[in-house]
Amino acid sequence: MASFQLRKILVAVANPSARSNKAVSRAAALAHKTGASLELFNSIPTPQIALGYAAAAVAEGVRAVAVQNRADLELIANRLRREELLVETAVQTGYAVHEAILRQARLSQADLVLIEAHRHSRLARLLLSQTDFELIRRSPVPLLIVKGSKAWRSPRILAALDPLHAHDKPQSLDAQIVEAGAAIATVMGGTLHLTHVCRPLVALFPGVVMEATILTVTPDQEQAYEAGVRRQFYKAIGSYSVSPKRRHFLRGDPATELPSLARSLKAGMVVMGAVSRSGLKRMFIGHTAEHVLDALSCDVLIVKPPELRAAKS
Repeated sequence: MASFQLRKILVAVANPSARSNKAVSRAAALAHKTGASLELFNSIPTPQIALGYAAAAVAEGVRAVAVQNRADLELIANRLRREELLVETAVQTGYAVHEAILRQARLSQADLVLIEAHRHSRLARLLLSQTDFELIRRSPVPLLIVKGSKAWRSPRILAALDPLHAHDKPQSLDAQIVEAGAAIATVMGGTLHLTHVCRPLVALFPGVVMEATILTVTPDQEQAYEAGVRRQFYKAIGSYSVSPKRRHFLRGDPATELPSLARSLKAGMVVMGAVSRSGLKRMFIGHTAEHVLDALSCDVLIVKPPELRAAKS
């Protein structure tokens, strides 16, 4: 697993004065196991400012917040330094949060970026924000979204693979997903599980009144399709040292089945991939995957194809 190495971990700390931070705790655990250094980073976007005195007052307020946040980050850093970890701190102003994090990741040459998912809505679900999705789409290095609050103790790592390579996903991405999951499982004393969720075969054709017409699929066709996908999945994972009990082929809606499997396994982390869609200069996740990300209650690691990381470095 030589290409997935952790030397520098960038931790985006949204609220440095918070009593606890799950992303910092997760990063510290990884640093202890890998010897990686940490950088605690806070971004303060400059608000829309008026002219004259109002502009000066807002700028002064931003500077005061930056000084306080840097001091709060240093308090966290000093605690981690007492654990013999190498820790730096940085505060950036004047950029959108995701832009600041991406910029700092490039400057720091980080191997991994950590962010913490926060609770939203009346149901207090750990939903991802637009900033989170921008980082998912645009970060050239792996992005760990910390959702779980429990410490990793021999965690089960679930790698979600795509043997059909939908949405122009390269075959190398599945290998990258497995490699990242195996590397973290190894250093944290956990186990790696592999999965694919096969969608039911449904073909859509344009209708005569701008509506979709569903083409009827016979049970035999459905069974043949599922058997073909199953064969591709097991063929693709045949070279990995993962026991049959830790290989999971499921059928249904990935937005439902993948979170359900993660819960049943009590997974500590799910590893997923993101790719660059043809003709676009941004990362593509997809509507289904966004629902999966929001539905998962454990941590999520997003990895990119190795050729994309090389192009961005």
